[in-house]
Amino acid sequence: GGRAGGGTGGRSSGNVPSGPAGGRGPGSGGYNAASRGMSNGGLYGNQPRSLIPPMPNVLKNQEVLYALASGTGGFMIVNTNDLVGGLQKIAQEQNEYYVLGYTPLESKEGSCHELKVKVERGGSNVRARSGYCDTKPQDLLAGTAVEKNLELRASAAAAGNVTAAMEAPFFYTAANTARVDVAMEIAPAGLQFEKQKGKLHSEMNVLGIASESDGTVAARFSDTVKFDFENKKELEEFRNRLVHYETQFDIGSGKYDLKVVFTSGGAGFGKVQSPLVIDAYDPKKFGISGVAFSKDIHRMADLDLNLEAALLDDRKPLVSQGMELVPTGSTVFKKTDRAAVYLEIYEPLLLEAKPPKVGLEMRIVDRKTGQQKLDTGLVNVLNYSKAGNPVIPVGLRMPFEKLEPGFYTVEFRAKDEVGNVSVPRSLEFVLQ
Repeated sequence: GGRAGGGTGGRSSGNVPSGPAGGRGPGSGGYNAASRGMSNGGLYGNQPRSLIPPMPNVLKNQEVLYALASGTGGFMIVNTNDLVGGLQKIAQEQNEYYVLGYTPLESKEGSCHELKVKVERGGSNVRARSGYCDTKPQDLLAGTAVEKNLELRASAAAAGNVTAAMEAPFFYTAANTARVDVAMEIAPAGLQFEKQKGKLHSEMNVLGIASESDGTVAARFSDTVKFDFENKKELEEFRNRLVHYETQFDIGSGKYDLKVVFTSGGAGFGKVQSPLVIDAYDPKKFGISGVAFSKDIHRMADLDLNLEAALLDDRKPLVSQGMELVPTGSTVFKKTDRAAVYLEIYEPLLLEAKPPKVGLEMRIVDRKTGQQKLDTGLVNVLNYSKAGNPVIPVGLRMPFEKLEPGFYTVEFRAKDEVGNVSVPRSLEFVLQ
């Protein structure tokens, strides 16, 4: 379909020509035809199909489309061969609508709000989008003086004076395309607060640049994170823990240098740098993603309740068996930490009538002695998969209770029963 809200979608249409709600462009990490194999040559290639492919749960699928149409103020055209009539209705819709606008109060980033439009004319059927979410563009600071300042700091040789740790695991979304999940843990000492509207306020500006060896910029993001506290007690509690920052961006396969710089008033700033290597990826072949550590694991709410967030929010959470694993930028853990890892296995044979078994092996090695401390062997992970989905999202608890404090490397390798073996993925970590 065309742009969401533009009335050009194949099965649902909105009545606001330029409305952004609903659809997701290619490469945004969302579910779209080009990146999820719904068309020939998509993520999983040209899979064998009949002239009329089976459509399980048709009614349930239509309910999702009805929800999408209703939520964006559109309408559904289903169960009809009158294509011309449907197109005429869509065309008419483009010439008969009103644009209403207002400035809402400032709200928490990521929060969603209900909208309702009423008219005084009796018997009228009003269609409008049902709500909005407070989201920000990926390059929020583009073209601003703040961004120019951050670019100079990123290119300068001077190191930052605010400490931070960063991890950047990646997860494939299409052929030779990956979504990078940047997670950072930042020392709060560098944030400067001042009184603003009766609160203690601070803003942290962030710029990330992934560049090739010749300096060509392959991807970038910029952001402003706001902090507000009612009193000094709340601020002191905040200063006793690290500041977690997380964002996502899409990038093609290749070797990059990822730099992230951040400032918050005054001369203090932080800069972290890390190599970013995205292997070539063929959706028709067996594969494995990068690996993300997590210290924050919690159960997701009812998926039906998250439909709106999934449609409107560009961030894709890391979810395995109903549990969300929030990636961490730190690889230093305590034995008492409730930590886990998240990774994805890509098995195109799961689309076959009789999918093969898929196993995952985890090995932990002492970095100082080279001695192997743990080897799980191949463990069947098909219970993490869903029918008709070639992506297996795996979340595994880290067995810290079996390890002594030290420096370790954890390695993962996937294999299926027909002989396909993934490249190994590894992460280093410290256990205190």
